Amino acid sequence: MKSKPSGLLLAGALAFAFSRALAQEAAAPAEMKVGPYEVPKHWSKYKYPESVPEGVNYHIIVKGDTLWDLAGRYLKKPLLWPQLWNDNKYITDAHWIYPGDPIFLRNIDVVADTAGQTPPTPAGEEALAPTTGAAGAQGPTESPLYPATEGTTMQCAPQILPSRDDESFKVVGSEMGPKLQTTYGDRDILYLNKGSNAGIKPGDVFTTNKVGHNIKHPRSGRTLGRKIVTSGWVRVILVQETSATAIVEQACTEIRPDEYLKPFERIPVPLVLRRPPADRLTPPSGKAQGYLVDIGESSGEGVEQQIAAAGTLVFVDLGTQSGVAPGNLLTAWRIEYPDTPSSRHVVGELAVLRVGERVSLAKVLYSTNVLFIGDQVEIR
Repeated sequence: MKSKPSGLLLAGALAFAFSRALAQEAAAPAEMKVGPYEVPKHWSKYKYPESVPEGVNYHIIVKGDTLWDLAGRYLKKPLLWPQLWNDNKYITDAHWIYPGDPIFLRNIDVVADTAGQTPPTPAGEEALAPTTGAAGAQGPTESPLYPATEGTTMQCAPQILPSRDDESFKVVGSEMGPKLQTTYGDRDILYLNKGSNAGIKPGDVFTTNKVGHNIKHPRSGRTLGRKIVTSGWVRVILVQETSATAIVEQACTEIRPDEYLKPFERIPVPLVLRRPPADRLTPPSGKAQGYLVDIGESSGEGVEQQIAAAGTLVFVDLGTQSGVAPGNLLTAWRIEYPDTPSSRHVVGELAVLRVGERVSLAKVLYSTNVLFIGDQVEIR
């Protein structure tokens, strides 16, 4: 297996080296099998499934495997590797998989997720991002699927949560002190208010988060949840009993004291089907309908956007309860003269990025006019 360079090393004034356990090779089958199967005990970073249920297709990881390569082998499209990740939730970081662990092969969808700009790291090796689009495309042939947005946009996107997080783990301040620095950005060194007594370890990664306002439905007035803005993420480099020191790996907006931290979760970027957008002649789909309920803020300064256009992140009141999934396309429309019978005005198309139970995050792929909170949407 070809060795590939990784992009996971920290660079900058403060050098901090992270160690990695070497994965052992497992004497296991290299091709897909069908359960039942008892997984032999072996070393792994993860708490892997100890058995494969009857009738479930599976693959046992060997040294050099990546989810990217396995998706190319079994799904015929390497870009569908997040489907494998989604069906193997014990893998907490898709860039690290370990020989001997099982990969379940099931629930494969046509519209899939793809995370960031680098495929996952091979088991026991390191990874290199592909230099072309969808693997297997012949010559200049355009792939029918394309990423809905960029990896950083996904990680920095706000959320609407139905209940409050545990907000006790906080940013105290920076190495520069309160007199010289009150906002923080990339490569800054921050102090955190919890340490080893709370299970914090060097190498842990956490997002920093601002608590926003309550989001109310534009028609019913009911509260949908509270907006949480991700301002960036940090990596712990030093731990004491009751405190820790971290470096800012990525600032999405200005990071401030008292923002709360929670474990970093890598969010795959969904792929969407490449197709002509809906227009005034496109009939209603008859599928689930909802409303645009909030417009994402880009500054993180509490100034709410009132209109949306192509490239803007928005929230809609459709979620898993409505059958929405990442990668779904939504048509946005409104009736310009509600008191007079008239055709609907199609104002844009959205791609669903992240789905909650009742609310989903979407990106405006294109717009023929500005979009407002209260505009209607439907699944294409």
